[in-house]
Amino acid sequence: MIGADVAAFIDGPVMILVSTRNDEGRAFIARGTGARFDRATGCIDVLVNSGLWPEVAGHAVPEARIAVTVVRPGDYRAYQVKGRICEVAAASGAEQARGRAYVERMFDVMGDLGVNRVQLSHTLTDWDLVRFSFTPTDLFVQTPGPGAGARLAQMGAS
Repeated sequence: MIGADVAAFIDGPVMILVSTRNDEGRAFIARGTGARFDRATGCIDVLVNSGLWPEVAGHAVPEARIAVTVVRPGDYRAYQVKGRICEVAAASGAEQARGRAYVERMFDVMGDLGVNRVQLSHTLTDWDLVRFSFTPTDLFVQTPGPGAGARLAQMGAS
């Protein structure tokens, strides 16, 4: 199970990378447009622009493996959560609104760090969003340093 501290981190102002893979094991990577941990189901929902990242979206199918890395830009604290996709759906109206709010929040966070909207606007988007819901199976620390790659939890078969 994802602990409260990691759940709050995932829900916070983090940059998100999402990876799926094809049948040959080739990885495809996208920038996420918001993520949240659903405490009721234990699943993580991540939003991705399917038009901008068609390979990632095309390989996001139920039971497929997924890896999501979340990084706090101010200090590079990072986690990677691996799991299996349980549902893929077009973003609902509420999820679209959450995606828009995420993009605006991250523009502000990154702006405070000297990165402007123009530099981010090609990959940090809030249109054509799909939601990947997945059940976490593994949690790793990815913060740069001696502990990077350390497994924090194994929640099931990966």
